[in-house]
Amino acid sequence: MDTSPLRASPAFRLLYLARSVALMVYGINAVAVAWQTYGLTRSSLHVALVGFCLAGGQLAGLVFGGRLADRHDRRTLMVGSRIAYVGVVGLLLGNALLPQAHVGLIYVAALAGGLSSGVGAPALMAALPSMVAREQLAAAGALSAISAQLAALLAPILAGALIAGSGLAGCYAAVMVASALTPLLLARLPQLSPAQAADRAPGAAAEWRDGLRFIRRSPMICGMLLLDLTACLLAMPFVLLPQIATETLGGDAALAGVLHAAPALGALAAALSSGWTRSLQRPGRVLAAMAVLWGMAVAAAGLAGSLWAMLACLALAGMADTVGDIVRGALLQQHTPDALRGRVSAFWLVQSTLGPALGGLQMGYVARRFAVSTALLAGGVACTVGSAAAWAALPALRRDPEPPAQA
Repeated sequence: MDTSPLRASPAFRLLYLARSVALMVYGINAVAVAWQTYGLTRSSLHVALVGFCLAGGQLAGLVFGGRLADRHDRRTLMVGSRIAYVGVVGLLLGNALLPQAHVGLIYVAALAGGLSSGVGAPALMAALPSMVAREQLAAAGALSAISAQLAALLAPILAGALIAGSGLAGCYAAVMVASALTPLLLARLPQLSPAQAADRAPGAAAEWRDGLRFIRRSPMICGMLLLDLTACLLAMPFVLLPQIATETLGGDAALAGVLHAAPALGALAAALSSGWTRSLQRPGRVLAAMAVLWGMAVAAAGLAGSLWAMLACLALAGMADTVGDIVRGALLQQHTPDALRGRVSAFWLVQSTLGPALGGLQMGYVARRFAVSTALLAGGVACTVGSAAAWAALPALRRDPEPPAQA
């Protein structure tokens, strides 16, 4: 593991701490929302629909956030979005304190939470290359993956313990206190103004066309988008975890938390041994292999006959996903000029938001129509075949990457 970005950049250390707190907050909140939604509706499809509502809010936020990140101070955008998220958690807390919680308020909170996240996320992604050296981007991505997977490992377990011990209201209260720390940390960052492009096109539509045109002219970035979207649409098992915990395994909220944490175990192992990602010669092959491995792990989960087998499959899926994320993130930041990073990051976040949301709906529908095991097996097999076909059909993923873009 390469820790040089933390040693070399005080700004990155501060951002890293703020992001680690935010990820823990997101992880606890996601499990609490999924558990509450399933408890009120007894339907994995409703859990998926809440996720789709969150994605819809994120998409709306990204429309504004990507352009704003290329025009305004990125620190201000990050701080403002995190302050708004505190209000979202307050809405969830108020709903949990009602004599009878309303599913409709959960949908509203998901929409608002997605909106705040969408506004701030492109600014965070676009600001990272200004904090670390170009050759440290893969290491910075790996370090970010470690914090993400530690949060993914610990937050669900903590969420299950909080829900079991103090109820949903107590869980949301803890999330609200922790989420208030993030904007305080981000406010200490230096000013992060974007580079000014001399040929900036007038108008929002023209600026978005510039970002889309750049992606279309970059075969590597375009190929990465299509490969990741294929895997997300066909095999996204996380909306099924509350149903697996209760119906398949006969457990409770604590077991649901363990299932949510399982992918993070494999992901953390991958991130802790990620030094080899600095010198990849054919990163497209690694991305395709990880997408295929993800599909195989999801399919195997459909055949798992015990808790330990299920946990092993989810951990393997998490490992494949994290290796892919590290490689994709470094390539995206290396090959995008600073003046376009906000909009290109927004396009990337659109597909990484919409793909899992649609994939979750697909798997939630199949699980409702047939069975959980059928949804996992069919989705995993389709992902494996689709990812292999995408790699074969996209020559850019089989070649050496393009030269890095100049900021």
